[in-house]
Amino acid sequence: MHFRSLLPIVLFAGCLADPIADSALVPSTITSLSVARSGRTNVTLLAATAVAPDRAWAAGQAGVILGWNGSDWRVETTPTQETVTGIWAADASNVFAAGTTGMLLKRNVDGSWAAESLPTSNTLLDIWGIDATRVWAVGVSGTILRRSATGWSAMAVPVPAELWGIWGQSENALVAVGQNGVILECCDGGGWRSVASPTSNGLFAIAGDGAGRIVAVGTGGTILLRQNGSWRTVTSPTSVNLFAVSSDAAGRFLVAGDGGRILSGDGTNWSIVPTSGVHENLRAIVNGGPRHFAVGWFGTILDDANGNWGASLDGGVLYDVHAPADGPPIAVGQGGLAYQRIGASWQSIALPTTASLYGITGPSARARLVVGDSGTILRFDGATWQREASPYNGLLRSVWWSADNRAMIVGNEGNALAWNGAAWAATTTNSKAFLRHVWGTEWADVWAVGDSGTVLRYDGSQWHKLATPTNRLLRGVWGRSPRDVWVVGDSGTAIHWDGRAWATLSPPTQDALRAVRGIGSDIYAVGANGTAYKWNGETWTAIASGLPVLLVGMDVLNGNLIAVGDLAAIVEGH
Repeated sequence: MHFRSLLPIVLFAGCLADPIADSALVPSTITSLSVARSGRTNVTLLAATAVAPDRAWAAGQAGVILGWNGSDWRVETTPTQETVTGIWAADASNVFAAGTTGMLLKRNVDGSWAAESLPTSNTLLDIWGIDATRVWAVGVSGTILRRSATGWSAMAVPVPAELWGIWGQSENALVAVGQNGVILECCDGGGWRSVASPTSNGLFAIAGDGAGRIVAVGTGGTILLRQNGSWRTVTSPTSVNLFAVSSDAAGRFLVAGDGGRILSGDGTNWSIVPTSGVHENLRAIVNGGPRHFAVGWFGTILDDANGNWGASLDGGVLYDVHAPADGPPIAVGQGGLAYQRIGASWQSIALPTTASLYGITGPSARARLVVGDSGTILRFDGATWQREASPYNGLLRSVWWSADNRAMIVGNEGNALAWNGAAWAATTTNSKAFLRHVWGTEWADVWAVGDSGTVLRYDGSQWHKLATPTNRLLRGVWGRSPRDVWVVGDSGTAIHWDGRAWATLSPPTQDALRAVRGIGSDIYAVGANGTAYKWNGETWTAIASGLPVLLVGMDVLNGNLIAVGDLAAIVEGH
C-alpha cells in the first residue's frame, strides 16, 4: 500500500482477545451506483392544488414548486427563492402561487412561471379562485387582494388580522379566516365584514362542500362548522394543530395536520384516517378527482392512490441502513422515517416513533436495534417493534451488536451504553466528544469514533482513548479484524490501523466521508455528491451515482453496497 505517512501509535495496556483471522479476500466487482429511490426536495411543502388525478402541484420553501404528471413529481423552474405559502389552479394552464414579500406567480400554458404585479409587498398566506380572472389572495395585516380582468387590486377589510385561509361558494359568498379565530365574510353590500367566531384559536384553513357546509380548522385540533348561517365548534378526535382542509363532495371533508395526522368527516363527525410510512407534519391536503394528495415537511407527499394513505415522495435524511443476509434491508432517518426493501422496490414503513433515527443494526432480519434522538432505542423481535428504557435521554448516534448478543450504543457528550442482557447501562468513556459511530470485532474489542479525531477502544470492561494522526471530525469506523481497522471523517480523512500503527491515506475528496465498509479486498467510503470511493490498496476510484446528494450511511448485502442519505435517497452498488 502507498500511504502518505506512517505513524506508530501505542495501544492501551492490557490484553485483547486473540485476533480474528482475516477472512479470504476476493476482489469486489462494484463499478457503478444506481438510484433505487429518491425524493425531489427536502424543503417543507406548505401548499398544494390539483385539477385532475394526473395534474397537481405542491409548493413550499425556497420557491420550490413540484408538478405531478400522473406518474412522477418534477421540480418546475420558478423565478423566485421566496417561500410559496399558497397555490391554486383554475385549470392545468392557469395556476397561481402566492408567498412571502407580496410574491405572486402565474403558471402559463408552456409550463413557465412568471411574477405578477401586486399592489402590496405584504406576505400572502393563501390563494383561492373561481376561474383564471377571479382569484383572491389573503395575508398579513388583513391583506385581501382580488384579481380581475384588469389585474390585482386591494380590498378593504374591517380588521388588520393575519388571514391564513380563504374559500368561497361564489364571488359573492367568500369566507376568510385567521389569527385569534377571526372570521370574515363577503360580500353583502360589496365588502368584507367580521362575524362572531366561537373560538379564539388560530384558524389556518377553510373549505366548503358546495352543499351548505363550511369547515375551518386550526390550532389544538380546532374544527369549526358553518351550517344554516352560523358557526359552531365541533368535537375533534385530535389535539394536534390542523393546517389544511378540503372537500370533494357533499358532506365529505379531509383535514391534515401535525404528526402526519389526517381526519375524515362530514363536518360534524370526524375520525382519524390510518396512514402508513412517514408521519411528518402536513400542511396541505387536496383532491384531484378520485386521488387525494397531502404535503408537508421535508418534501413529504402522501396520496391515497391505492385506497390507503401512504408516502409517495419524501426528502428527509436517511442516516443508516441495515442489510441482513436473511431478510429485507431497512433504512432509517429523520423524524422516524423508515424504508424497507420489498422485492426490488423500497417502500415506506411506519416505526413507533417520530424521533429522528440515526443508527440501525442487528444479527438478522428478526433481531434489530434502532437508536436516535431523545434517548430513543427500538428493538425488533421479528414481529413487533418495542421501545426500551435508556439511561441517557440525549442523541444516540450509532449502535453495534456483537455475536454473543451484547450491544453497544454511542452518542452525544461521550455517552456509551452497554446491553447486559437485561437492560442498558451507561459506561464510562472519560470523553465528552460527540461519538458518531461504533463498531467491533467482539465484545472485548469495540471501537468508537467522533469529534476532534477521537478514537476510543473498549476492552470488554473499560474504554481507552487512542492517539490518532488527525484532529478531524471522524464519522465512520469498520474493520475485518483488530489488525485491519478503517476510520473516515471530514475533509476526506481516511486512516488505517494495522494492529501496531496508524497510516494516513491521501484523501479521495476534500468533502466529508461519512461511512466506511469493506467488500472483498476493497474498501468503500461514501460522502458528498452521491459518490462512493473505492480503495483497492493502491489508489482511490470515484463511483458516482448521478444524484448530487450527501450519502450518510451504508451497509453491504451479498457483496453489493447499499448507501443512504439526503432526499431520502437510497443508492445501490453493482
